Amino acid sequence: MTEKTQTDVWTNWSGWVKANPTNILEPSDEAALVEGVRAAETPIRVTGSGHSFTPICETSGTLISLSNMSGLISSDSTTKRARVYAGTGIREMGPLLHGQGLGLPNQGDIDRQTIAGAVGTGTHGTGTTLGSLSAAVMGFRLVTPSGDVVQCSREENADLFHAGRVAMGSLGIMSEIELQCRDAYALEERGGRMSVSDLFSSLDRLSKDNRHFEFFWFPFADEVLVKTLNEVDAKPKPRRRAPDGSIGPADIAFRRLCEITRFAPFMRSRFQRQMTEQGGARYSGDEPGRARWSHDAFPSDRNVRFNEMEYAIAAEKGPDCVREVAEHMRTCGVNFLFPIEYRYVAKDDAWLSPFYERESVTISIHQYHKQAYKKLFDGVEAIFRNYGGRPHWGKIHTLGAEELCEIYPKWDAFCDVRKRIDPDARMLNPFLKRIFGVS
Repeated sequence: MTEKTQTDVWTNWSGWVKANPTNILEPSDEAALVEGVRAAETPIRVTGSGHSFTPICETSGTLISLSNMSGLISSDSTTKRARVYAGTGIREMGPLLHGQGLGLPNQGDIDRQTIAGAVGTGTHGTGTTLGSLSAAVMGFRLVTPSGDVVQCSREENADLFHAGRVAMGSLGIMSEIELQCRDAYALEERGGRMSVSDLFSSLDRLSKDNRHFEFFWFPFADEVLVKTLNEVDAKPKPRRRAPDGSIGPADIAFRRLCEITRFAPFMRSRFQRQMTEQGGARYSGDEPGRARWSHDAFPSDRNVRFNEMEYAIAAEKGPDCVREVAEHMRTCGVNFLFPIEYRYVAKDDAWLSPFYERESVTISIHQYHKQAYKKLFDGVEAIFRNYGGRPHWGKIHTLGAEELCEIYPKWDAFCDVRKRIDPDARMLNPFLKRIFGVS
């Protein structure tokens, strides 16, 4: 196991979350992870890619990286299941699964996260019949806060399975994850612009007629950008992706606009209308698209850094909620440039999943990483809460135990499991103590 004494400050991807751990451990296998957990100075936190915007990874104790525990362990062509090491990056996992003739049923449009980080925070893509990455988990091995190793599935340690699929690393550290996959498949991307009025009059049809549907709305624009992905038999075109973090021409242009509006906020409405107009032809639904293998079709390379808030809203309340959010953003007087993102997620049964027993839409807002986000996010969060929203665990929110217990039906059951598995709160940093009401 690699062990480092930390002298530099650790930061997350956006740069707003910082940690100064005493030690950073980089175990190379489960045995080393067990040894490290047993001897670790608390609080013990695990860092994936650092793409969470909340202080999930912050610690003054021990920070554990699973970067050396990555790769495909096994796959089964009959059950379509694959077992991977928990530190495997989603970007790396796609080609590994494809080499076995498999693909994930769904994934998000950012793939820089590790699979354990994405599962532990309820990360998702879009699709009315498709669940989050956590919903695809069939089992996992968990290194508990005491250093024991437990196998979890619906049949074995079922309470830990239901609690642990979305747990923010509060129950221990996943070392291996078994995922339900499917045969490799290709997706064709289509999209373009629609007027706001046309969008809302056809939203139900668009979401049900497409395997994947989402839209992006710059609130000062009169049109929205829509995107669909649908399964096709066409031969996929190869996709050559630049190394993770590479800044391309589109990134440079968008970052320049962000910098301009920092000092000239009166330009934001013009830029938002221009970016929408440049986003493609008017959407007709029958324009030719491009086909790629699923793991190449899902992700977008987003390299202009930001902070993000996202809430899951009951699907039937989504249209009213997003219209209210857009109106607030237009009138609140806060400077911003990024669009609203609107996606669909099927219900599941993971206890702390934002989609627990509820068909949902997710609405997310972003703020350029050099700009303060609190005033903008506070105003939008109040709207989300009025609609009974549940926060994405890796994205900014202000809720604590008192509010969370009201919106998660299995909150008490989860907390009972957490207290049993970690009575000394070895895995909880100050942020998670507030979340779970631990003094």
